[in-house]
Amino acid sequence: VFVFLSFGLGKIPHRKGPIFLSIQPAREGRTMSEINQKKLEGFVKQTGGMVAAGFNCAISVLGDRLGLFKGLWEHGPCTSEQLAQALSLHERWVREWLYHQTCIGQVEFSDEAAMFSLSPEAHAVLVDQSHPAFLMGGYDSALAVFPAVEKLEQSFRTGIGMSYDDHGPNCACGIERMGAFTNQYQLVPELLPLVPGMTERLTAGGVVADVGCGGAISTIAMAQAFPNSQFIGYDTSENALDRARANVAEARLTNIRLVNPFEEAMPSAGAFDLVTTFDVIHDTPYPDALIADIHACLKQDGYWLCEDIRGFESFQENLRNHPIAGLLYGFSVMVCMNSGMSTADGAGLGTLGFTHDLAKEMTAAAGFTGFSQLPFENTMNNYYLLSK
Repeated sequence: VFVFLSFGLGKIPHRKGPIFLSIQPAREGRTMSEINQKKLEGFVKQTGGMVAAGFNCAISVLGDRLGLFKGLWEHGPCTSEQLAQALSLHERWVREWLYHQTCIGQVEFSDEAAMFSLSPEAHAVLVDQSHPAFLMGGYDSALAVFPAVEKLEQSFRTGIGMSYDDHGPNCACGIERMGAFTNQYQLVPELLPLVPGMTERLTAGGVVADVGCGGAISTIAMAQAFPNSQFIGYDTSENALDRARANVAEARLTNIRLVNPFEEAMPSAGAFDLVTTFDVIHDTPYPDALIADIHACLKQDGYWLCEDIRGFESFQENLRNHPIAGLLYGFSVMVCMNSGMSTADGAGLGTLGFTHDLAKEMTAAAGFTGFSQLPFENTMNNYYLLSK
């Protein structure tokens, strides 16, 4: 049964006539008197788009896992039959997937040739992990947290959120892929040279702690570039450490050690030339304690390179000026603040909570005297350099 809104979605012929749903309240009262019909129509259209986007998260992840996007790039323009044959998949499923992806705007269709294709722009965002615009990890992360809704109902009542491991391994995978470009391609050649003398120090042989290392993409990039140095990747998520172990083994590196700080705490005396954190501080339930631990474990002449989400100092400024505030607050409820509230006394900073001013204030309270924001352009993050 098809139900069509009487405004703007069109009348589709039906042998018994179209069925229309007119958006009118069932009874008189406050709702009817206050509703602006034009605004209502716009809100329904907006909500329909949001629902479509929710379905697309799952369907895009399927396209990634089955190699449909990559196959369409390599074999297209092509028909559903040709794509299915090339990937050894069932044509009827491939055809419906292509129909959906075309309607959603991620796949292109030529009426004249009756063939589907993937644009270079879609390839950059959905397939090419070496491109800075690659965002398939975002779909992974969104899909991974959908099952959390039932647990979050209780979180809203008790105040206690979920750790990263509570989301399962797919969340760790999605987050790893989301931050891979900067960590893999920019950290060593562009970011580390901004830390005074650090490239020379690590070339000669230093000791580095990559705190909140996740899948160890950043740890591996540094370890490959500086074989004379030793690297310790710390993470409290066993799912992330499992991915890190696999990634390190694949890279065949012997100068990386992976540690869960619950099992082996970070050293309290200055041990590290460099500590790195990549989008970590806003996630932790105890940011003040972590910052103090980082201060303690740094050598007197060591540096802390801190990446964290770029935001404004207030919600009002984010609402007015941040182009993806909705996305980031959504990520916060489902993942980041969720993690930051995973203990009864968790700080719950949230995705946009570790602002420039708060970072300066909290690091000074921990004993850091040097604080600067590095001149590194990134649409998502700020980069701070701290010293004792």
